[in-house]
Amino acid sequence: MALGVRIGTRQPLKSALEVGHRFPALVVLGWVVAAAALSLLVTPLGTVVERSSTAFLPEDSPTLQGLRVMDSAFGSGNTQSYVFVVVTNDNGLSAEDRRVYADVVHVLGGEPERVSEVQGYLGKPEARRSLTSKDGEATYLVVGLRSAVGSPASDKDVQWLRSVVDDLNAPPGTDVHVTGDPAMIADLTTAVNDASLKITAVSLVLLIGILWLVYRRVTTVLVSLTTIGIALLCTRGALAWAGEHGLALSTYTDAFVVAITLGAGTDYCVFLISRFREEYGNGLAPLDAVAESISRVGPALLASAATVILGAICLGFTDLAIFATTGPPMAICIGVTVAVSLTFTPALMRWFGPRIGPAPPSRADSRWARTGRLVARHPARILVAGVTVLVLLALGLPTMQLSFDERAAQPPDTPSNLGLAAMADHFPPNQTLPDYLLIRSDHDMANTRDLAVLNSVSIALAKVDGVDQVLSITQPAGQPLRPASIANQLGELASGLRMADRKLESGEPGLQRLASGAGDLGGGLDKVSIGAGKAQDGARKLSNGSRRIGDGLGKATDRTGQAADGARQLRDGARRLRDGAAGLAAGLRTAHDQVAEAVEGLGMIVEALEGDPICTADPVCNRSREGLRKIYSGQRDQLLPGLARAAAGAEKLASGDGRLATGLDQVADGLDQLAAGLRRAQSGSNRVAAGQALLSEKLGELESGTGRLATGADGIAPGIEQLLTQTEKLRDGLDDSGDYLQDVNQRADTPEAGGFYLPASALGKPDFALARSQFLSEDGKLARIQVTGDTDPLTPAGQQRYDEVQAAAEQAMNNTRLDDSTILATGAGGLGADLAHYLADDAVLVVVAVLLMVLLILVLTLRALAAPLYLLASVVLSCAAALGLTTLVFQHLGGQDIHFTVPVIVFVLLVAVGADYNILLMSRMRENGLALDRNEVARAVTATGPVITAAGLIFASTFVALLFSPVEALAQTGFAVAAGLLLDTFIVRTLVVPACAAQFEEHSWWPHRNPTTKGARP
Repeated sequence: MALGVRIGTRQPLKSALEVGHRFPALVVLGWVVAAAALSLLVTPLGTVVERSSTAFLPEDSPTLQGLRVMDSAFGSGNTQSYVFVVVTNDNGLSAEDRRVYADVVHVLGGEPERVSEVQGYLGKPEARRSLTSKDGEATYLVVGLRSAVGSPASDKDVQWLRSVVDDLNAPPGTDVHVTGDPAMIADLTTAVNDASLKITAVSLVLLIGILWLVYRRVTTVLVSLTTIGIALLCTRGALAWAGEHGLALSTYTDAFVVAITLGAGTDYCVFLISRFREEYGNGLAPLDAVAESISRVGPALLASAATVILGAICLGFTDLAIFATTGPPMAICIGVTVAVSLTFTPALMRWFGPRIGPAPPSRADSRWARTGRLVARHPARILVAGVTVLVLLALGLPTMQLSFDERAAQPPDTPSNLGLAAMADHFPPNQTLPDYLLIRSDHDMANTRDLAVLNSVSIALAKVDGVDQVLSITQPAGQPLRPASIANQLGELASGLRMADRKLESGEPGLQRLASGAGDLGGGLDKVSIGAGKAQDGARKLSNGSRRIGDGLGKATDRTGQAADGARQLRDGARRLRDGAAGLAAGLRTAHDQVAEAVEGLGMIVEALEGDPICTADPVCNRSREGLRKIYSGQRDQLLPGLARAAAGAEKLASGDGRLATGLDQVADGLDQLAAGLRRAQSGSNRVAAGQALLSEKLGELESGTGRLATGADGIAPGIEQLLTQTEKLRDGLDDSGDYLQDVNQRADTPEAGGFYLPASALGKPDFALARSQFLSEDGKLARIQVTGDTDPLTPAGQQRYDEVQAAAEQAMNNTRLDDSTILATGAGGLGADLAHYLADDAVLVVVAVLLMVLLILVLTLRALAAPLYLLASVVLSCAAALGLTTLVFQHLGGQDIHFTVPVIVFVLLVAVGADYNILLMSRMRENGLALDRNEVARAVTATGPVITAAGLIFASTFVALLFSPVEALAQTGFAVAAGLLLDTFIVRTLVVPACAAQFEEHSWWPHRNPTTKGARP
């Protein structure tokens, strides 16, 4: 039977493909030994995966760089990741719970090789409030690890920490959890590994069921299962060996190895066995049928495997470890599987070919024959219908929301998720998932001006949508430092003004009394001035009289002296004596009366001045009063008695009784006494005259001073009245100012006002020192701002907020002293943002590289350009439809965002595997030459339909098994790949591609033209 023109197979390749056929025993033995050795002598793959896991993000990612900078400034400098130890007791934390807390801190402090730092409240009373829930039922501590998230050391550290917690002998009712990013990744690894057995079991059950339905022969099923078993053992062993020798493996490696090996291995077996059965049914001997099937299908299988291998290798050039550690193992998996399939399976077919049996002859009325004829008759309609279905499904793809939350990617009952749930029950949302903004300057920022800029940045961050709380050096508790708050300063000033207002109000009655007293003082001073004037006139007159008295006393003294000298002449001049004595007596009496009158007036003045309090208060008046008192005492006690005795003596002398002669001696003595008294009277009179003159002078000064004082006192009252008026106005102004400042206080104490001023004196206060240790580096050149959002930081909203926070910080620092500062960021939102950034770059790289690789393989295999282009377009459209359907089912119906790994991995698998089926279909069309018409297309559909359908169902079933995984990413990937394979099987490969081939016909092989031969067989 003529076989027609084949796709060229070079001799070295043909010889390699015939190894299993030519040396079946050697090949079978070799693979069995290899499988046994790789299974028994190599460390199990699951163990190697745990050891070989790499960090979740690249070392140079912005988040990790920010974490290292922050840890260097505020931590130990050796921290790569953080976990949280949560202690809860629904009955309230007890002393035993605090003991557990202290024990954890003590144990962790003794493991410096694992633990870089412990952030707890022991020895830090000020931190206890923030690390303990408000309900008093939960507390936690932050543990810094030296291992990076997702690394083998990190997983071991998490396991060790949980063992420490389990050994604490916590009291009944107390739960201790270990959670955080390292714990979540460790739990994810465990969940994937635990799901591998379930996935394998489900895959085998589905696989056996589909193989039995397709072939209905035990031998055929056993050949396929044996091949798959050997391939699976060899693949796992090869990956484990490569992992021990430096190949980085991923958490998903084990699960994908099972799915891909079972799916691809079964497909390869199905293609070989189906072609063998076809050739056997066409009359070839079993050995020849084996050789023919290898010759026909082998190159196509190599080409299809090459598409998957090259596509997987493209993943190895990505930045994200989840892709870079999935691609190369996938390539090894396909390489080992195709090698086993092309050698081990032909050897088994050579031995058991007759038992496999031939394929039943094709019938013209079979379903696939009818389908082929339908496509051949109406290619345009079929093409439009198939593309329409795919486009409608693909419409869901633009609505896809990616999730970077590893918590949602694993079951809710994992230890890390239970810890997060405990945190969520007792603490505000996202307290353990903050973002950190780092501002790095070239100078010390611990000064008033830079702190004001940092406060402006904090205020700007608080205004970003989704930001719930901002903690920084200027607001360590979420509110500005009180000494730095202008609102606080205005409030104190307002209080001071109100206090001054109250004091002015309380002093107002005193001012009123002062005004009244000042008026009374003016009136009294006027009276004093008038009285002083009158006293001055009296004192002047008294002084003049005293001078005249003095003159008279002087004369009397002279006369008395003459009398004393001429006393002995009295005897001769008695008459004259009597007359002179009478005159003298009258003069002395007159002088006595005048002096008595003057003394009485002077006594009244002294008495008046002594009763006057103003004179008592005035020093000048007081001295004048004392002088007057001395004058008054002298006149009263000396002058008046002397004058009285002199007058009495003169009167006796003038009486002229008969005893004159007898009393001449007494007269002489009396004259002597009179002379002495007159001399004393003259001396006193002179002193009186001098005192009266001084009194007159002082009274004049008193009159002048009291006049001026009265004038001033008259001006005091209006002034005090004016003071009262102005004080009232001042009180009103102070009251208004107090109200205004209080209003400013209330308005300034808001994020929008941004009132902040920290005096230099406040930088050394304890509250600032505490804030500095947490938010400003020791050298002052790095400021840390903690931002907590009101939504999950690992969601798209959290990533957007993370980017907006950095943009807001840059905007707030424009045209300030910190304009040239560098902004770094890290935290939970940074993890999602970096993943999104790397995912975008990796996706572009993978899509471009995989499409180019697949196109190159198609071009080299089909030796054409037109067909590879529309085949590639069909694969891309099928992948878009599968992802759109996945979005509809999981996101819109199930409420789950799509895990970020799903689109890239699904794209690689579907494009590569879809290209496999394209190659098989188009190779069948190309087997019989370059001429291609619609009848040839119909025959190719009829011949390959059952095979590709069976292969598609088998491969899809292996990924359907991933739906039983509790890991969300695996379940979504399994659904998407299974859906895509089914779409490829029943729409793309059955309708769309044949319709394109029927529409283009021989132009599918462009640039080849003018075919010279046609296949002889249908």
